[in-house]
Amino acid sequence: MKKNFILNTLYLLLWLLPIGFFARDFFNPEDLLEVLSADTLKIVVFTTKQALISALFSFIVAIVPAYYITYNKNKMARFIEGLIFIPFFFPVISTIVSFSIIFNLEFLRNFQVLYTLKAIIIANTFYNSPIFLKYIAEGMRAIPGEILEAARVDGAGERKIFLSVKLPLIMPQLFRGFFLVFVYCFTSFAIILSLGGINFSTLEVVIATTLMGSFDFSRAFALGITQFILLTLLNSAGQRIEAYELHGKQSIRKTSFLVGIISLIYMAVQYLIVGTGLIFAFFDFYRGRFSLTSFIGLFSRDLNASYPVIKGLINSLAISGCVSVLTLIFTYLILRNYTKITNYIIFSTFGMSSAFLAITLIYMNILWYIPLGVLLIAGYFLTSVPIAYSFLFQYVTKFPEDIREAARVDGASSLKIFTHIELPILKNILISVFLQIFAIIFGEFTITYTMQTGSVLPLASLTNYSLASNKMFLESAAMSSLNLIIIIGLFVGGQYLKEREVY
Repeated sequence: MKKNFILNTLYLLLWLLPIGFFARDFFNPEDLLEVLSADTLKIVVFTTKQALISALFSFIVAIVPAYYITYNKNKMARFIEGLIFIPFFFPVISTIVSFSIIFNLEFLRNFQVLYTLKAIIIANTFYNSPIFLKYIAEGMRAIPGEILEAARVDGAGERKIFLSVKLPLIMPQLFRGFFLVFVYCFTSFAIILSLGGINFSTLEVVIATTLMGSFDFSRAFALGITQFILLTLLNSAGQRIEAYELHGKQSIRKTSFLVGIISLIYMAVQYLIVGTGLIFAFFDFYRGRFSLTSFIGLFSRDLNASYPVIKGLINSLAISGCVSVLTLIFTYLILRNYTKITNYIIFSTFGMSSAFLAITLIYMNILWYIPLGVLLIAGYFLTSVPIAYSFLFQYVTKFPEDIREAARVDGASSLKIFTHIELPILKNILISVFLQIFAIIFGEFTITYTMQTGSVLPLASLTNYSLASNKMFLESAAMSSLNLIIIIGLFVGGQYLKEREVY
């Protein structure tokens, strides 16, 4: 209990100290009233509106494929399940590059999708629908077959069973999926800025532009508090929804041909968007032929003089590795000393603006000359702990206590229990989570962009954004493909190790 208190307090202090010092010197409480102004309320309404619409479309397009993978174990089902790498591991800059290319294709350009709300919704749906896919499928797999069979005996059809039986039973999983999707859309930054434009600013975008444009730090703080309160209230409501204790064998049911076709189309579209960046890394669409020129050019001296591609890759690899190790150790320790209050502390930070966190970290550099690299690691650590916490939760908290107890009876110390029992058993999942956190940090953009580390500490995501912003689509597509190859390799390795987990 004491260890849990120390770890929870440490995590909170890492968040609160930079924010506290920033508030001390810049925040005027009167600016909280500005949140009630017509302009600010308009931004809040739009942020909520686009997040709700995106979440709704993500749910709608995920229902049928989720139904398919629930009752099928074939290769297509595995490929569809593999799409979960998109929201967690596919770099947001790669998403922007892919959609910029797609929306600029000749047959789509006339529809004028780019820089509209439609572009935002489409990109958010692509990016976040796999989250619903995962949660809906996991929820339906947990429903015992006898419950569904009893409904069929009573004369209920499949539509009635889904609406009246399955949907209520998977509501806890559905809300968790909705919360994640809503938060990701609500705090969306790069997609809004690059595919929607400044006319479609969300709270996160306004916070960043206020900090970096008008330097009205007090207003940005008030907006950050508003975003935090809104998302924390939503998270608190979700924590009250308890999962059902369902026991029994999963229902086995053949899916229809139509379900299979719709699922195939969904899978093809998702992978096509992912592959767009890869294809155009080796295809010069200006000349209509395949070429390695842009890919080779990434490592040229001339390009690197203006866009530090090589330095960015090296720095991103080093920082991602460091953050992943720290995150893994801390998350394991806090889960080993788990109490329910930890859920509220860890997940409440989902509501914190990454852009605002970044600017408070810069202020720490101004106050005490803390190196930007150290502050960047701290920012990545704070934002990656909730994700690692979700990945590791069931494995660490559900570890068989009788095994540990038997080792204690034999006189083993805590260190020996970890090195000789827990580590061999959990090794695969720990390495898997390390690789997955590494991939997430490698592709992170918001903190890097807001801190503007490019001149001092260039990173791959910011360099790629600079290429895309300057309309160097071939080079940005090439760099996106390189980043994507690294991230997909990490994801596949992590999934392989996770599937080999022994319990």
